[in-house]
Amino acid sequence: MRLFLIKILSSIIFLTSTSAFACSISARVSIVGNEFPAIQTVGSGAKECKGAKVSANLTADHQKINVAGMSSEPAEYTSAIVANTSIVALLNDDLIRPLDSLVEKHGKGLKKNQLITIDGKIMAVAFMANAQHLVYRKDILKKTKYRCSKDL
Repeated sequence: MRLFLIKILSSIIFLTSTSAFACSISARVSIVGNEFPAIQTVGSGAKECKGAKVSANLTADHQKINVAGMSSEPAEYTSAIVANTSIVALLNDDLIRPLDSLVEKHGKGLKKNQLITIDGKIMAVAFMANAQHLVYRKDILKKTKYRCSKDL
């Protein structure tokens, strides 16, 4: 079964393009994704939508369960919040469908650099960036005569 990201991505598109959580959905939404505060916020925002039950399984083990959970009939998960490393398995198993029509309908506030395309089709919408580490070589920077902050 192909993963239909309609509901959660509509919610994410809505959340990134407007200032309110006021949305309405008409089908079950079951989200799988990693667990950390930014993703918890997205899950909570989706749960604010009216009209249908929204559940979220946010876990560090999401990569171990998302393909199996979206391959069954009916799928345990209807939506996945993915990262660069976790989207590959879903794409390889044809579990993600293009989002072009959803972005056209709901994504007017999205920037072009948020639209993740593969073969010209929008396959994901970026909604955050994560830079956990900054590593530099002091000897190289010293040669450039660049002055680093004392905090680095």
